[in-house]
Amino acid sequence: MLRQIEKMSCAGQIINTHEKPLSVARKHSVLAANTEWVAMVDDDMLLPSDWLEKVTSAIEPGIGAIGTVAVHKNRHVAAYERVVGTVYNLSNLDTNPHINNIIILRKLMENYNPPKLFFGEDQYFKRYVLKSGYRWKVLPFLGATHLGTSKDYVTIGVSYRRYGHFGFYKLARRMAARLLLTPFAGLSNLSMVTFWYLTKLNVQFLAGFAKEYITEKF
Repeated sequence: MLRQIEKMSCAGQIINTHEKPLSVARKHSVLAANTEWVAMVDDDMLLPSDWLEKVTSAIEPGIGAIGTVAVHKNRHVAAYERVVGTVYNLSNLDTNPHINNIIILRKLMENYNPPKLFFGEDQYFKRYVLKSGYRWKVLPFLGATHLGTSKDYVTIGVSYRRYGHFGFYKLARRMAARLLLTPFAGLSNLSMVTFWYLTKLNVQFLAGFAKEYITEKF
């Protein structure tokens, strides 16, 4: 990743951190920069050489952060995203901020109080940017690839309920889309493994969400 960024023609100061949790690392690293806009890129991303040039060209008044749609290296997840993209523009999805490859106004981090969590921090941060009076823009696919491994979807479900990322409307919308489109993802890969893999993730997410809801009530 560092070598990729170093080759970008308009790249300036590069800050590499291993601080944890990730939400705190993002804040401290951005504030260590000395430019108005700062790129935040996860270390498991692959970016084309013109990524920074294209993303910065989309800066407009009123925008606080700009990300790009990234494809997933995991063939099962990529199949689902491919199917979703045939029926809906992925850059317009309000549930995926694509925080793993964005540029952001540095000053927005000054008053940001990051939660000490990993899963769902992107949703929390996006809400903060919007509440600050700025827009969060997502560009179509420009060549970014996410190499990350699969996450614990039970923990993700817990986080999405605990921190209010999803209400019951968004949960119902997500589960309906997953129920409808998961079979097509399996067909697109001609693989039952893809179908069962995605089904497992769907069940895990719902179980985590339900677990946290029950904990709240009892």
